[in-house]
Amino acid sequence: MDWQLVLIQPVQVFFSQLMGFLPNVLGALFILLVGWAVAKGVEGVIVKLLKTAKLDKLADKVQLTEVLSKGGIKRKLSEVIGVIIYWLVTLVVLIATLNALQLTVAAQLLEHIVAFLPNVVAAIFILVAGIVTGAFLASTVRTAASNAGVDASRLLGQAVQAIVVIFAISAALRQLQIQLVGEAFLIVLAAVSFGLALAFGLGCKDQAGRWFNGVVDELSSKRR
Repeated sequence: MDWQLVLIQPVQVFFSQLMGFLPNVLGALFILLVGWAVAKGVEGVIVKLLKTAKLDKLADKVQLTEVLSKGGIKRKLSEVIGVIIYWLVTLVVLIATLNALQLTVAAQLLEHIVAFLPNVVAAIFILVAGIVTGAFLASTVRTAASNAGVDASRLLGQAVQAIVVIFAISAALRQLQIQLVGEAFLIVLAAVSFGLALAFGLGCKDQAGRWFNGVVDELSSKRR
């Protein structure tokens, strides 16, 4: 048996395959480094533009920053959007890197994830729009109810805001194709709405009683 052939030939084959694959590795590293730099650059530009557009002040005004803080997110809204954009670009870079390494299965998996991302972005937009709209309607209803002399104006505004936000969450879940959870949220919405209506009714029962007695007295005086 030729031991030299048995021992050396596998090593030669290994190094031959390694040298053939080395350009792919170098190309993948180049794509990864350039892609990372591009992702960080795009993130910085987006954050700067959003700060210039005073998005963070708007988020503070509609209490969106407070909502993010309660959710454990300590960054400003512009920074959150910047991070999302960074990871979107990074995912695209990773797909290109995996293709350069000829890892087609992993690349296809990431492509499916990227294809679903528009739904995620749309769901986030719906949720943010719902929070902003809820805050605006709550302020409007609270002001109108206060001017009308309603004691529970604050509670009424919070009820309207909660209903709008829950609707937004349900719509966002449907955008993510989470139908069962979305339907469950509609059930929760109905329960919350009923509870708020009951609480508001109990809170205003004295006003309603005075109004009813006033109507009865007025009708009685007209009959006389």
